[in-house]
Amino acid sequence: MVSTLVFQGSRGDVEPGVALAEELVRRGRTVRVAVPPNVVDDVRRRLSSAPRVEVSACGPDTARTLASTVATREIKSCNPFRRLRAATALATEDGIRTRRDLLAVADGSDVVIGSNVGQEAALDVAERLGVPYVPVHLCPVRPTRAVSFPPLPQRVPGPVRLAGWHALDRALWHASRVTEAAHRRDLGLPPASSSVARRLRRLRTTEIQAYDPALFPTLPTEWGARRPLVGFLRPTGDPAALDPDLESWLSAGPAPAYVGFGSMTVPDGPAVVGAILDELGRRGYRVLVAGGWSGLGAAEGLRSERGPGSDAVDRVRWVDQVDHRAVLPRCAAVVHHGGAGTVAAGLGAGCPTLVCSVGADQPLWGARVTALGAGASMPVRSARGAALGHALDRVLHPDTRSRAAAIARELAPPDVAVRAAADVLESATDRRIPCPD
Repeated sequence: MVSTLVFQGSRGDVEPGVALAEELVRRGRTVRVAVPPNVVDDVRRRLSSAPRVEVSACGPDTARTLASTVATREIKSCNPFRRLRAATALATEDGIRTRRDLLAVADGSDVVIGSNVGQEAALDVAERLGVPYVPVHLCPVRPTRAVSFPPLPQRVPGPVRLAGWHALDRALWHASRVTEAAHRRDLGLPPASSSVARRLRRLRTTEIQAYDPALFPTLPTEWGARRPLVGFLRPTGDPAALDPDLESWLSAGPAPAYVGFGSMTVPDGPAVVGAILDELGRRGYRVLVAGGWSGLGAAEGLRSERGPGSDAVDRVRWVDQVDHRAVLPRCAAVVHHGGAGTVAAGLGAGCPTLVCSVGADQPLWGARVTALGAGASMPVRSARGAALGHALDRVLHPDTRSRAAAIARELAPPDVAVRAAADVLESATDRRIPCPD
């Protein structure tokens, strides 16, 4: 059986697809993986030892997309219409090319499996090929009473949350349907009659929820077997070996705090990181800073302030990126943007967490971390002064550490989660084949 996995977005969005690909190969499947061109080489390295795997580029360069003004400014506008236009632009970017790329990769496959980023393209290509489509959602994206979609406040009542999700689905559909019709026409498909969510509901498609029920305890009851929560899909092999110099630094002193913003372009990033370093320094913590895609590790102004001859050389360590599995279990706390993958890694390591959200689903994850008592959250633009200090005091409190450790014990282990996802996938593809819209 040939399975095509299409995972678009940042490195954190792609990581669950790599874990699932490895499990499907173990089960004897031939696997094709379609990912953004800027992560192809990394994914090929990750899967280099797996037989029957082909990795191909598909869609836009997400590092460039996430650095664009649409992603860094328009999507955060106070004007809801500008936010809607920005969300539509991001969802439909390079739509024809993405579908053509994916059609070439998936031709001859028995199933198309895709994350919620680019779900429209994945469903269209599956329909064009006449094979099943199985979504893998990395956060709640379907109507629910359990959580609000950002930026609607999480404290509103359940019925309001549910109505908000339905309103968002309708708004996005009306904003994008003309563009989506052109994309489908290029594939030789008629215009769709409704949104992806509604089409999948009509098809009774199983939608895998690749996050843990410990964070959303009411969702399994609300959604049932059609949307099973299997746990976070994380790497199951051994973590990458650390650079010897970093290993020495970690072993040379007390557990540091980890600071990293992954693929996000942080507005006024050096100032934000500087404020976080200062507050952690006042509390006596060493700090490991991972620069990520935005290059925060290259903040020369910060480095010069903590340059040769200063005590901070030993207190602050800069890296471009690092395997979270090798580092976070050795950290006292984590400060990050709140991407699903980093949330999973931090909570899985039992680390109390401060989410400084930049956008997208990150405020949702920050709200969940806060509600669970495992940390605190705030918009990254507020990560300054007294507000930042109070948030860090909450994160570094012994009770928060105890709660984070308890949550780590509640999460599904990575191997259990990925096997559960593969089990659901096999059952879903045996049972259901999509029909034309």
